[in-house]
Amino acid sequence: MSADPIRIAILARALHAIAAEMGVNLIRSAFSTVVREAQDCSAALLDAKGQVVAQAEMIPMQTSALGQSFAAARAQLDLSAVRPNHAIIMNDPYSGGQHLNDIIIFQPIFLGEELLGWTGNTAHHLDIGGGTAGVNILATELLAEGLVIPPILVELGRDWPGGAVERLIFANTRTAEIGRGDIDAQLAANHLGIRRLRELAEREGVAVLRQAMREVLDYSERRMRAAIAAFPDGTWTGEAVVDRDTLSDDGPILVRATVTIRGEHVVVDFTGSAPQVRGMFNCPVASASAAVFTALRNVLADHEMPANDGCNRPLKLIFPEGSVLNPRRGAPVRARMLVAYRALDAVHAALAKAAPRRVPAQGFNTTTGFYIAQARPNGAWRVYVDVLGGGYGAAADYDGADATDGPLASCRNTPIESIEQVYPHLQMESYALLPDSGGAGEWRGGLGFCRAIRILEEGVFLNHYSDHYAFPPRGIAGGADGSCGFLRVRRGDQVIELPAAANFPLQPGDLVELGVGGGAGWGDPARRDPALVRRDLEDGRITPAYAARYHSAG
Repeated sequence: MSADPIRIAILARALHAIAAEMGVNLIRSAFSTVVREAQDCSAALLDAKGQVVAQAEMIPMQTSALGQSFAAARAQLDLSAVRPNHAIIMNDPYSGGQHLNDIIIFQPIFLGEELLGWTGNTAHHLDIGGGTAGVNILATELLAEGLVIPPILVELGRDWPGGAVERLIFANTRTAEIGRGDIDAQLAANHLGIRRLRELAEREGVAVLRQAMREVLDYSERRMRAAIAAFPDGTWTGEAVVDRDTLSDDGPILVRATVTIRGEHVVVDFTGSAPQVRGMFNCPVASASAAVFTALRNVLADHEMPANDGCNRPLKLIFPEGSVLNPRRGAPVRARMLVAYRALDAVHAALAKAAPRRVPAQGFNTTTGFYIAQARPNGAWRVYVDVLGGGYGAAADYDGADATDGPLASCRNTPIESIEQVYPHLQMESYALLPDSGGAGEWRGGLGFCRAIRILEEGVFLNHYSDHYAFPPRGIAGGADGSCGFLRVRRGDQVIELPAAANFPLQPGDLVELGVGGGAGWGDPARRDPALVRRDLEDGRITPAYAARYHSAG
């Protein structure tokens, strides 16, 4: 059956609207601040084959890999007899997952006896067990990071709520009540998507809806191929580094990407990247793939193509087994975002050699996972988590954004009022931009920021990981580097400097200062418009001493 192209375009927008509404429903229903406020979650619609046909504009790291997650689940499960009351739940990073805190749920969409497709979403959970609350920075194996859930086909009503699967999962977490609430929110979001797609199929017809799904995938593929073809042909190599592994002093962790463009095809080969490490900075293939998909789409000229699995068809990705971007089963992966960001940075560094005006300077491009936890006398836990970004890198014709998350995460700011309402064991004393933290350039890097948190009660400790404490974000086309991050504890007159990955017991009265760095600059600082330098001085983004870097300022 054929349909009018205009009708197909309308149906494609309808699919996207369903995915977006699923995302809003998930956020509004969630219990945890990391989902409800930071919005560390994603939602998508998949066709009957498990290809993502529409996704909410939420977390690229999660949505760009959902198709791979479903493919891994399908390879392990018999889905031939799947029914409307079934769901797939998983978090195993070696079976298509990301890291253990990201629980993925798929549910089938039926109209009568016909399988129309699947709803899918991911949410980051506060705690999933493991050696310590929130994040175990000393883990040397995946099992030390928490409960591993391989793809499981569950029967809702029997296994959830109150069933064996639910009881098994939350017997292994410290924040069971919040975790149950967040998974219920995930199921509610999927249920909404199921209802909306059924309504669409009833109104438009199943055959036309299936055609719309095929067409939107093919349409995105055509636009992706055209955008690639607009790039010059060639082969270029770029590199980026994570400061170091948590558990060794072997120096920086290298990520090397060789990008080859021939016509409308791209090959990205990570041969030459560091071997997998002992600590938690390994990056599973689903996460590494999502980083590359995002890196390429960031710099292509077409910013309006629908985001779905059709965009990925012209790409071939090579991740050597046993490397930091394709670790062998069992290696810890909790902080995989840091290596994923360096994969993005390495791809950008390679493409900057071909088209420097299309590629931004490096942003802080680091997910800082920050946890302040407290075990209560009654056995309950308080686990404050924040997912922090930094300054965005500048590019030709624009300054980097201040105090924003990186392009792989896109998490939101967690309001201070929300934090203090839920976590009475701490108090936020300041939250401010860091002047001079953006790299100088014809276009200035975005500013980082600092949060200062006062500890109010006994029995509190922090767990934390970040990057760019030793090696700053790199400038491009003559721009200056951005600034590094920092973490310190002020205890009376004592100042305790902590490394980029740390666990540390806290005392009442301690002031924890967490700083995230700024983005790098783009272009020669001497070429910056003096009016922009004066504006930055007046707004307090830079100090007079820093303004001296801009010779044209007078």
